[in-house]
Amino acid sequence: MTNVLIVDDEKIEREGLKYLLSREEGERNVFEASNGKQALQIIRSEDIQLVLTDIKMPHMDGLELSRRAKEENPALQIIIFSGYSDFTFAQEAIRYGVTEYILKPVNPEDFHKVIQKAEKVIEQRKKKESREIKGKNFLQQYFLQNYLYSGKLETLEKAKDMINLEKWNGWHCGILLESDVAFFDTAEETLEEEIQKELRRVCFYLNLNARQSLLLFQDVYCDYQLVANHLYNFMKRKYRDSFYLAVSRKFEGCECLPEILEQLEQQMEEKFYHPEKHVFSNEDDVLKLSVGEVQDSQIMQMIS
Repeated sequence: MTNVLIVDDEKIEREGLKYLLSREEGERNVFEASNGKQALQIIRSEDIQLVLTDIKMPHMDGLELSRRAKEENPALQIIIFSGYSDFTFAQEAIRYGVTEYILKPVNPEDFHKVIQKAEKVIEQRKKKESREIKGKNFLQQYFLQNYLYSGKLETLEKAKDMINLEKWNGWHCGILLESDVAFFDTAEETLEEEIQKELRRVCFYLNLNARQSLLLFQDVYCDYQLVANHLYNFMKRKYRDSFYLAVSRKFEGCECLPEILEQLEQQMEEKFYHPEKHVFSNEDDVLKLSVGEVQDSQIMQMIS
């Protein structure tokens, strides 16, 4: 899906370009602006990949828009349309990194070639970014899994040279997700996206083994017992396997992550004694203690 912005002060011209786009293969989200100033605001608020713009417009012309938009997003593809055949416009446009300069009235065949060329560049960039993201995620998962099971601080020392550990320090709660079968060996690659979409919150997903995955969350003030219940109902409804979830205590700093995983594993053992229950939390352990054994910090955490 390509996000396209059409910029022209004439509505009929915008409608014409929208019609030509509709004849092209592929799916697009089309945004409109009547001048460069308005267009720049849309570029800043939306993930625009391709701009189709006129040159002569009020408030900010197409050349100024191209210059400023390219400064903010060098990867942006820009195609300029104009009824002015003055070569200086073309020279100026190329200097700003504009992909193509097309004269009006637009020839549909020329339009097709130009759009195909621009969207090919966009697709190549998306694939490159996807590879880079996957590479970074792999490193995150590799070092995190090593640290969770080894508990060695040397692992953190090695990791900080390759990844940003500030992200790890931003996690404040973990949920361990476990299946009775080897569910995660056959789970779809989109499972992480589906979970984040269903919960409407960002989390870091780590597959530990065929039966377990760990979710790490940033929000300090969230009720993760409710999040776990929501996630359990979603997994049961969609996959119909038996799932169990354990919710960690709130924590600060990535150094305690091995301890958190150990705590989650201990909580998960409760499923053998309470087979009818599917969500276990640190609060369950606190409630079992006598009043004298409950620490002030635990009470404050429960209140929070």
